[in-house]
Amino acid sequence: MRDNRRNSRKRIGLKRCYQNIFYMLGVVIRYTPGYFVNLCLFQVYCAVQVFFEFTYTLKTVLDFITEGAEYAEAVSYLLLMFAMVLVKLVWAAWMENVAAPRAQEILHKKLRMELYRKAVELDLERYDDPQFYNEFVWSINEAATRVDLILQDFGSFLNQAAGMLANGVFFVTLDLFGIVFIVLSLGVTLAANSYIGRLQFARDTELKPIERKRSYFNRIFYLNDYAKEIRLNPVAEQLKQEFSETNRKVYPIVDKYGKKNALAGLVGDFFSNDILMNGAYLGYLVYQTVVRGALSYGSTMALFNASSSLKNSLRNLAMILPKFEQHGLYVEKIRTFQAFESGMECGEAKPEAGGFEELSMENVSFGYGKDADTLHDISLSVRAGEKIAIVGYNGAGKSTLIKLLLRLYDVQQGQVKLNGRNIREYDKESYRSLFATVFQDYKIFAAAIADNVKMDVTLETEREEIEHALEKSGFADRLASLPGGVDTPLTREFEEEGVNLSGGEAQKVAIARTFYKYCPVIILDEPSSALDPVSEYQLNQAMLDVARDKTVIFISHRLSSTVMADRIYMLEQGRIIEEGSHKELMGRNGKYAQMFRMQAEKYNMRNGSVMQCSEGAHVRKPT
Repeated sequence: MRDNRRNSRKRIGLKRCYQNIFYMLGVVIRYTPGYFVNLCLFQVYCAVQVFFEFTYTLKTVLDFITEGAEYAEAVSYLLLMFAMVLVKLVWAAWMENVAAPRAQEILHKKLRMELYRKAVELDLERYDDPQFYNEFVWSINEAATRVDLILQDFGSFLNQAAGMLANGVFFVTLDLFGIVFIVLSLGVTLAANSYIGRLQFARDTELKPIERKRSYFNRIFYLNDYAKEIRLNPVAEQLKQEFSETNRKVYPIVDKYGKKNALAGLVGDFFSNDILMNGAYLGYLVYQTVVRGALSYGSTMALFNASSSLKNSLRNLAMILPKFEQHGLYVEKIRTFQAFESGMECGEAKPEAGGFEELSMENVSFGYGKDADTLHDISLSVRAGEKIAIVGYNGAGKSTLIKLLLRLYDVQQGQVKLNGRNIREYDKESYRSLFATVFQDYKIFAAAIADNVKMDVTLETEREEIEHALEKSGFADRLASLPGGVDTPLTREFEEEGVNLSGGEAQKVAIARTFYKYCPVIILDEPSSALDPVSEYQLNQAMLDVARDKTVIFISHRLSSTVMADRIYMLEQGRIIEEGSHKELMGRNGKYAQMFRMQAEKYNMRNGSVMQCSEGAHVRKPT
């Protein structure tokens, strides 16, 4: 692991690190140019003001006393210093309370928007790559904090550099040789702090996977998703034990790098400050003043004071520069993520409006990462207007098949075709716009019901269409009970008046998305898993009514869904083992018929037009 970190650092190099800093500063200039200029001027002004207040004023006042200057001249000078201090205080208050917070909000928003846009463009397979996913999460979480730290350190750099320049000019004017002591002190401190910066980055990199795991345990104990499980099962003790074991992995890493940091800091500080500055340089000044008489008392005191300021500026610069190197390494991860380009081939063709004729798979095979193939030699076709069911036990590959049809992943062998044309020739977004989809693991967002249905900006003119879609999904009665109607916020994460829906209610809202969205193909991955049989029947009837002229592909284990299908594909271990209508498959008495009969206790088929559910509900058999 250590070798990998060293190779990573060598690979991007010091030059690249500083290019990354300039890149991030360019982002700041692009989004908040006025604040950036203001920050630079403010930091330079502060440094110059401090030089005059604490160094040049000391020399001037002592010279006034020893040389017998006019009192009015001294008062005028002191009033000028007071005015400079007042300007700094007012400027600092405005920067801290007005300019910086406003610029920070703009920067964070713009930078996150860039990253969010890139995240949406990510190929889904990237989520299956742990290393890339770690970098992805790191970039999203780190970007706003990192730009703040870079701005903070850049401001400090300008301040210290301006102070160093002011004191340096003062030194050159009065005693050029004294600079030698400062340069030597800088070299020692810079080397020590550069080494410490590399150690800190190595430590953070080594701790990052452990921190992610600790964060996972943290989420488990505060997220609502896990609240019931950890209260009803003894898993909490096991999780706390694993959390403690994870923490124990942190201690040796912290100790290892902490000892090295302490030693490097001690050696650098002792040689740089105590030996070179407080010892050698002080002795030099005494010699120049007392023995040679080359300096006045005012100049001597001012130089010694300036040496302290210059020493601190150099020390701070020596600490800041390695931070830029460290920032550059972090920014490299952000830039790598931003530079990511989709690996999916994407043509420019766009499906003709209303021109859906057939969707087909030809000898398709696919597997996730290095895993064995999830799907093997799949061939199927879905023609316009057909109702297709895909069935099989868990792990058969049903959801993976749907993801390939939606081109969330690219097939590894074979082809997926739309109207006889490979889907890789189509524009990806235009192709996906043909489908209205509800997955088994659908998500409800902390937003109004209307926004959860439309999944876009909601306009007043669309309310009737949204309400109509909710009515078709069976949510009308629940909607009528909500005072806010479609404006009712879902979840209570941000609003106290928010509503937490039951599993079945939430699923109806998710399904309403397919009724609202005008698409020729509807795909439902386990659409009725959270619905009772009566609601399922109502959903299926609504689906048939709304989708008479549409193609419907659904994954289901429920009889009321599969019976109505024009064609059924049964998967087992990633292969299509049976194909046909319900009647045909029952006549073959194969795996489908076996699975169907296993549900006989729940669904009892009767002669005629009615099928009875074990829950006691009577459902009209679809024709």
